Amino acid sequence: MLDAKCPVCEKRARVLDDMSRVVCDHCGYEDEYDAYIERMKDRIYSIVDEFMMDRQGC
Repeated sequence: MLDAKCPVCEKRARVLDDMSRVVCDHCGYEDEYDAYIERMKDRIYSIVDEFMMDRQGC
């Protein structure tokens, strides 16, 4: 079983063995694996944007 970081509570979530869903037993988050990946990519882009704005003094 794979672990993943929950996008809601940031604790350890689990990826189902068939890679179909990500489930967090801590906060109840559950989503399709592909939707989870897209959500995490959006978070990464947001963090990078904030970092770049901070470096540029915006």
